[in-house]
Amino acid sequence: MNIKGKQSLSLNNKLTMTLQIQLAIKLLQLNSLDLQKEIDEKILENPFLENENSSESTEVTSEIPMISSNYSESNHDGIGYDAYEQLSNSHQSLREYLMWQIGLSPISENDQFIAYNIIDYINDDGFLTESVEDLYVLLKKNIEITFQEIFAVLHKIQYLDPIGIGATSLKNCLSIQLHHYHKDHAHYDLANIIINKLEDDINPSTISFDAFTSEFEKDDDRYAAATELVKSLNPRPGNIISRALQQEHITPDIIISKKNDKWLTELNPTINPKIRINKAYESLMKDISKKEDKEYVKTNLQSAKFFLKALQNRNLTILKVAKIIFQKQINFLNQGDIGMKPLGLKDIAIEVDMHESTISRCTNNKYVQTPRGVYEMKYFFSSEINTDYGKMISSTAIKSMLEKIISKEDKSSPLSDSQIADNFNKNGIRVARRTVAKYRETLAIPPSKNRKKRGI
Repeated sequence: MNIKGKQSLSLNNKLTMTLQIQLAIKLLQLNSLDLQKEIDEKILENPFLENENSSESTEVTSEIPMISSNYSESNHDGIGYDAYEQLSNSHQSLREYLMWQIGLSPISENDQFIAYNIIDYINDDGFLTESVEDLYVLLKKNIEITFQEIFAVLHKIQYLDPIGIGATSLKNCLSIQLHHYHKDHAHYDLANIIINKLEDDINPSTISFDAFTSEFEKDDDRYAAATELVKSLNPRPGNIISRALQQEHITPDIIISKKNDKWLTELNPTINPKIRINKAYESLMKDISKKEDKEYVKTNLQSAKFFLKALQNRNLTILKVAKIIFQKQINFLNQGDIGMKPLGLKDIAIEVDMHESTISRCTNNKYVQTPRGVYEMKYFFSSEINTDYGKMISSTAIKSMLEKIISKEDKSSPLSDSQIADNFNKNGIRVARRTVAKYRETLAIPPSKNRKKRGI
């Protein structure tokens, strides 16, 4: 029996996680302070990059022109207080960040309860500290639940931002990231084989990827690209959020202002750095004859152009997202918190054709200056509550109403949470007593017995 080999050619289109995309993702999640540090480091390590005050050369800038929103204000009330009055005093924790994302997710109250409990057992590195079996036993005491429900909610959490959070092991964490970012990569299968060789109980804080992957690189040259793919993954995704901001002053990324009766959305020019290619170094390409030197110049020039492009992509994405947010939240600009509309990450993701985790990354630690104060961009996302009029109202608007109700109450006989809930229900807004209590605690308002003032 003769067996003959046959060669064939085929063309396939595959989406791969290029270096440019990886760099763009990294820059997008940086706040203004860390972004400036990253730019300074790039200028120091790459001779082809320089700031705008350097020698004479044609400027290649990351500046993005202002984009004016096509919406106008009819009832601007001329607010004149300090724009920095409402500046956040502290950086949010990983737990708060995950709970915020879950609060905006279209899931049932039962699943939300499960998610909040799971999040309580995620450490600062981003790993689940209890087994699914133990979580099942803990949750079973409070609600009727199945293993399948826990796994489904855990899967939802693992694909929040940052991707891979809530993983049960380092192997699980890297597999989730590999599948999310590189499932169409040419070396996906080989990278998956490498990850599956990891021990289940390995400590992500002590692993050396170089040492671990070196044995694969010795066996087969094909593994070289796959090991680089594995090294690009984050073994401790929670650290991206858990690392607190060490800064006393926060500079807004976006500025909202009113000109000619229209709201203008623009990037803050102070954090929109102008850097360019150093033409003096670029011209060296023509005069270099040595192959090694020419390769060095070519690599650094390409890297500099990639970095400039990534900065442009970051600015465009943040500006695009901010523009859509304030198109939808124009009532906030006109009326304050009471005018806030329900808005989820998915709503913006659909508009800009991006993943929800990208929108979350884009708005986390990014601030916007408005005539009403400085807010984190994610402040303008809020869950929705039903009304008897067929309309939805945002949780932020509910909190604003709650503050007004309490501010006008009889201080000698303050309203209980049940009475406040009844007040909302009479006005067609269905709010449970426990919801009132939760929002009251969020606003740092004490319960009625502690608000009571005698002798009034």
